[in-house]
Amino acid sequence: MKPFARQDEPSQAQRLFHSLVREWLLVSLLLVPLTALLSLATHLSLNNLLYDRLRSLTPLAVDPRILIVNIDDRSLQSLGRWPWPRSVHAELLDRLTTAGARSVLFDVIFSEPSSNPDEDRQLAQSLCRAGNVLLPLLRESIPRHGEPPREIPPTQTLTQCAAGIGHINVEADSDGTLRSVYLREGPLGAPRPLLAWQAFAGNHEAAMPGLDTMRNLPGWQRDHAIRIPFIDADAGFPSVSYVSVLRGEVPNELLRDRLVLIGASAPGLGDRYVTPLSASLGTTPGVEIQANILNGLLQQRTSIDLPPWLGALLSAAGVALLLGLMLFRSRHALALALACAALALGGSWALLLNGWWWSPLATLVGLLLAYLVWSWRRLNAVVAYFGWELARLDQEPKVLPERAAPPMPGNDPLQNRIAALEQAISRTRDARRFMADGLEGLPVATLICAPEGQILLANRKARELFGQPLRGDELRERLADLGHPSLAGGARPALETLEAVEFHDHRERDLQVHLARLLPVHSETAIGWLVSLIDLSAERDAERQRAALLRFLSHDLRAPHSAILALLDVHPARDQNELQVYRQIAQQVQRALGLTDAFVQLSKAESDAYHFEPCMFTMLAMDATDQLWPLAQHKHIDLQRDWDDTQEPMVWADPGLLTRALFNLLENAVKYSPAGTRITLAIHLQGDWLACRITDQGKGIAAQELPRLFAPYQRLTSAEGSNGLGLGLAMVKTVVDRHGGEIGCQSQVGQGTTFVIRLPLLQGEH
Repeated sequence: MKPFARQDEPSQAQRLFHSLVREWLLVSLLLVPLTALLSLATHLSLNNLLYDRLRSLTPLAVDPRILIVNIDDRSLQSLGRWPWPRSVHAELLDRLTTAGARSVLFDVIFSEPSSNPDEDRQLAQSLCRAGNVLLPLLRESIPRHGEPPREIPPTQTLTQCAAGIGHINVEADSDGTLRSVYLREGPLGAPRPLLAWQAFAGNHEAAMPGLDTMRNLPGWQRDHAIRIPFIDADAGFPSVSYVSVLRGEVPNELLRDRLVLIGASAPGLGDRYVTPLSASLGTTPGVEIQANILNGLLQQRTSIDLPPWLGALLSAAGVALLLGLMLFRSRHALALALACAALALGGSWALLLNGWWWSPLATLVGLLLAYLVWSWRRLNAVVAYFGWELARLDQEPKVLPERAAPPMPGNDPLQNRIAALEQAISRTRDARRFMADGLEGLPVATLICAPEGQILLANRKARELFGQPLRGDELRERLADLGHPSLAGGARPALETLEAVEFHDHRERDLQVHLARLLPVHSETAIGWLVSLIDLSAERDAERQRAALLRFLSHDLRAPHSAILALLDVHPARDQNELQVYRQIAQQVQRALGLTDAFVQLSKAESDAYHFEPCMFTMLAMDATDQLWPLAQHKHIDLQRDWDDTQEPMVWADPGLLTRALFNLLENAVKYSPAGTRITLAIHLQGDWLACRITDQGKGIAAQELPRLFAPYQRLTSAEGSNGLGLGLAMVKTVVDRHGGEIGCQSQVGQGTTFVIRLPLLQGEH
């Protein structure tokens, strides 16, 4: 059995985990900055896709103050080909002024004078009378070589009467879709506000949202970038045809107090852009772009990008959160990754609802990389641990012959691990089958139980003993049904305190219960119990018969011999011959009584009828010597004692049988020693053992006879001329063995014999 591992020494699994933690810290140091760097790449198409999807969850409602006057196909059919005379536009403005429009945003470029100067004057007069008309200007699309871009404003005549001049410049993202616009744009030091912002600012006092300044063109300034909050694709701005307003077909109530935007919506006329709504509506006219911007400003639902440093911090924080959580809740890695992804998306949406845009793409990519790397490293650690455990398992002693593993093609480590695991599982199955068959074939009722006492396995003998299936039953309940004394009255002691006692069950059987803990390799906490119930009925019947035989030998067989001796005493011999016969009869009867007594003592020594208790060994030795004192005095033998009276060595012994064993040794010493010699009984302590030496000065024992000295019914050459059956020393050897001791003999012919008995002292005795 392998020794338990030191408690302060990390296991292989702990070492692998510590290595995984170190690797994870290194991954964190690389992945968190990488996520922050990725968050700065705002031009990625997936960023725009996420923005479109999140923005579509809460489309903006249409502000009822906005009205679009469309230059549509009907108007072109009625008024002729474009461009129309500027007197037509003047007439339209007069109609809007009369109806009481709050503000007019004219999304038509008047950068060149008309061929008829009177028309320009007429339009300028209408602009002056209205006082609320905003005109657009553009940035030239192709700047001159070496010069900054220039503005393309309306003509000077119109500019003087317009309420405001604003740019309508827009620029699509990298995927060609228009999502954002700058509220101010123009030459350095003189940027112009956006046309829609002028319409909003003319009716509201508000500061421009956004603070970022961007100069990606030489000599050109753009700042206060906002994202356009488009309306739902199924909705639409209220609109009327240009020609309908011009002819008075639109009632004044519909035009009064409205923010009117005039622009082209007819195909092929005016500017059109791809927007997030283009998938369902096609391209969007420029006038509707301005309408969406104005609609967002009116409802304060425009959004601006988070500062790059703050966006990078949020992205890195989301990944760092997952990296930390995975160390403490590794078993829920997938759920944590999904939860962090949901948190990032939800946080981005919440920020968008509050006017800020932060793309969660970098966070989602970082979370995906973190989960993939974590899964890869954990899988690698598991494969490494499996390899280590399989190597250890392969080094274990092979109890059963193994089946040859099939050859694996190639040199793939994973295939090799799978093959080794298949071999180990096959070996485990074979071992389990071997254990199950071995358990089933045991001649003793045997059960395997869980730590709490639930029966897991039971062999055939156990099922026969209990008379029912046992799997899943409770051990204490089954033992209580049999009549175990510790479970009487409904008691439920812990299994480790359950007494391994012998008891008589309800079927008159003598049963003995033994429990053994089943321990894992590196722990002392029981993982189960091995329980055996031994049916001792046959042995106990044999012991009862033996006890009856001993009673017969010690009483019934001894009584006739005692009667014979008594008759010889009361009937004296009449002559010398009869006296000689009486003596022979008495001698044989005494011998028979001695043999009977020796046989009884040996039978007691070999039985289980020992009654152990703490005993002072010197007192037992004194009792034995006191019993031999008359016989020693009769032969003039000096019986000496040699021990320290201040010492009181204690042994765990049956006092009667151990005293009898000492008596037998002393009796043999007296019997085989000539008169006038000395016998010494010495007691000494040797560490945790007690040594008792009995030395005589008798004839001694030949060296070739020493090996069979303690065998029963052996008569040695040195014992010739004495009565006996060779049972005394066999009884002594049996008693000493039952006491956990040792006995030896040292002898030389003509110099005497020494018997040495060694017994363990009680714990704490020295």
